[in-house]
Amino acid sequence: MTAYFKNKVIPFLWNWEGVEYEDDPDDPGNKGDKYRGTKYGIDARSHPNVDIRNLTDDEATAIYWNEWIKYACDHLPSPLDWIFFDAAVNCGLSRASKFLNASGRDPRKFQQERRVFYNRLAEQKPVLNKYLKGWLARVDDLSRETGLL
Repeated sequence: MTAYFKNKVIPFLWNWEGVEYEDDPDDPGNKGDKYRGTKYGIDARSHPNVDIRNLTDDEATAIYWNEWIKYACDHLPSPLDWIFFDAAVNCGLSRASKFLNASGRDPRKFQQERRVFYNRLAEQKPVLNKYLKGWLARVDDLSRETGLL
């Protein structure tokens, strides 16, 4: 695990995803037969064999490190590596990959793709509108953190 990942990426995720167990029924990550909430941004839908309620900081960090490698973030230039990973955590690998392709791998365009997506999602699914301000603030915060703003 790199110092960059442990000292930059993980604290950012904990700040935005939270470190406490949550069981918001409107959270898209909490849908399905095995609904058990989220913690550290990790949900039962994506991680069905993880005891979400009792997940520790170290376990969550290890899960995210394995995903960082699996998603080949270590092969992307910085800050695209972090931006891509954050999008994958927040809205899924498939959506993050679409942002990557649509942006031509330009980090600023990638972040703009995220903003457009979040606005459209909140418009199409009004129950998710309560998350819109936070989603957009997260994109802006990461843009500042990575020197894009």
